[in-house]
Amino acid sequence: MKNKTLIIILTAMIVFTGTTFGAGYISKHMKQGFGMADNNMIRGQMLLRMKTEIGLTPDQVKKIEQMSFDFQESVIKRMADTKVMEIKLVNYLRGDKINKKTIEKMIKDISMRKADMQIDRVFHFLDIKSILTPEQIKKADELKRNYKRRAFFRQGRNSDRKGTRRPDRPAKR
Repeated sequence: MKNKTLIIILTAMIVFTGTTFGAGYISKHMKQGFGMADNNMIRGQMLLRMKTEIGLTPDQVKKIEQMSFDFQESVIKRMADTKVMEIKLVNYLRGDKINKKTIEKMIKDISMRKADMQIDRVFHFLDIKSILTPEQIKKADELKRNYKRRAFFRQGRNSDRKGTRRPDRPAKR
């Protein structure tokens, strides 16, 4: 009975970890391990949105678009492979004969894939940054800081001064 309970808990942890780190696009869900390092990175999509303010050339825009497309394609394929590995692990844990070494290997393989995706994400950001001139990097960093500052101060605008919700905005659940 203890083994079944342990298996259920371990399965729940794996599924939770898989959905937390594996669901959706990597830039949104793989950030958790980066913290402050991510603040120094500029996403390609963000650069493309502010291309006129930064002064990107048509050649730079083309390169960033292609790099972003290639990266997203790679991420989608690798995340799908990782999800399949997680499903195989869950199915293995449901079996009668369970080998601890096999479980350890499977979990390490899944973790290595996720770590590789995080490394590739940082390298992708650095590759995009290498396309920019020092002036463009400085301007992009400034625009990113201003954007974050505006977003921070915009958080409280959904309620009136008393702290109650505005009647035209339904409460989030």
